[in-house]
Amino acid sequence: MRKPAMALSVLALALVTYAAPSLAAERVDSQSMTAPQVKQLIKDQGSVILSTGQYNFDRYVANDSHCYIGEKAEAAFVPTANSSSSFVGYTCKLDLSDA
Repeated sequence: MRKPAMALSVLALALVTYAAPSLAAERVDSQSMTAPQVKQLIKDQGSVILSTGQYNFDRYVANDSHCYIGEKAEAAFVPTANSSSSFVGYTCKLDLSDA
């Protein structure tokens, strides 16, 4: 009885270890890309963590289907390589309209 449990534990540990790197989100610097490049990246991936300054970052999404329950999409403008403020997609904010 202990051998199957041990084998299952080892398998679970291996799966978690294998999957862990894919859970980490890469942070992209919005100012190193043009506005169309940032827009396309967000559109292609659905959601992206963008760095917009040395200590500033947020999650940007292509549309509200990438927001969590209880959140809504709000237009997002970020600095890019070719603009100081360009619409690139949306950020998910807590929806307080039903509160």
